[in-house]
Amino acid sequence: MPPTPADRRTQRILDLAGTLADDFATRADEHDRDNTFPFENFERLKAENYTSLTIAEELGGLGGTLLDFCLAQERLAQGCASTALAVNMHLFAVGSMMESMDPTDMRAKLMAGMLAQQHLIIGGGFTEAEIGGNWGFPTTTAVRQERDGLKGFVLNGRKTFTSMSPIIDLFAVNTSTTGDAGEPAIGLFIVPRSTPGIEIIETWDAMSMRATASHDMTLTDAWVPEAACVMTRQPGDADTGANVILAWFDCGVASVYLGVATAARNFAVDWARTRKPILFERPIGHFPGVQFRIADMEVELAAANALVRETARQWMAGGLRERDDLARIVLTKYHATNAAVRIVDQAMTVVGAPGIYRRHPLQRYYRDVRPGAFHPMTNDVALELIGKTALGIAPDFLPRWG
Repeated sequence: MPPTPADRRTQRILDLAGTLADDFATRADEHDRDNTFPFENFERLKAENYTSLTIAEELGGLGGTLLDFCLAQERLAQGCASTALAVNMHLFAVGSMMESMDPTDMRAKLMAGMLAQQHLIIGGGFTEAEIGGNWGFPTTTAVRQERDGLKGFVLNGRKTFTSMSPIIDLFAVNTSTTGDAGEPAIGLFIVPRSTPGIEIIETWDAMSMRATASHDMTLTDAWVPEAACVMTRQPGDADTGANVILAWFDCGVASVYLGVATAARNFAVDWARTRKPILFERPIGHFPGVQFRIADMEVELAAANALVRETARQWMAGGLRERDDLARIVLTKYHATNAAVRIVDQAMTVVGAPGIYRRHPLQRYYRDVRPGAFHPMTNDVALELIGKTALGIAPDFLPRWG
């Protein structure tokens, strides 16, 4: 069958991701070693319109679907995991916003078009030290307050893991607030970087994903107009409002870490094909133990990729929208990120001691794959939700145990 327009769009996006990945790979070690942010990578992402990947074509974007997003991010991460993970925080936010957008809402369309045409970057204000990955219970507050006759909110709080912090134009800030009737609510605010009261505190010096510049961000009496609140939902981690956010976040994050695992697998396979100790006639790829480890990597990678892509396809077909479906979304990220760790561990075993040298990228893959399990929902929280859903226990049932 001849390729459809959707097939051609997907191929264009994948070709672009591959070109970018190959370029970014030439600088990945330098930025990792120096703990520097890859400004030049993001300038190229903007120039190639990759930052508009998840915005509709008619609004100036590339028109990528959730599946296109996953495939592209997996490929990009093979070149520079830090760049892929950082831009993921922008792309998932834009993708979920486009998904939730009312087609008749001209304000939302205007924002999407502005993001595409001006190449603005949306960055996170979700994670907090006090709550970890439990995004449904933020300690950052948004208190209703009028100013000069305008309705608005005053924001106060501190966010961690604010990836891309040097270049964020609009902060997406998750807060505890109140609805129109005074009821408790979770409010998502889009806050311009120029808003008085915002400060970036440079805290990022980590073992992994060192070039993401995931510093802390504080909000001190930061007033925003009422229109800055773009979404409200009920408090908690497991309402249906979380489905759209986590469908884009979890599939994207899973794809990034599987990209790291793919890069490690490729390095180990090339090593096994060419590494020949002087005592042996053939390369180590002829050893049964090496073959078995390579086979394990192939099986793990194929299964994890298949799960992520099937989840994306189900979402695109209109599925996974019910509250109980959240467990199905979450288990995708749980399986993929943990499989990625196992794959990289196997790659390191195949390569052996040379794998720890800084001159080889495998040591970077080994470090960069580790945080996958720490993204929301973390392993234990994910397993609790998956198990409760299978048992028919409400996710918010109290007491949680006993």
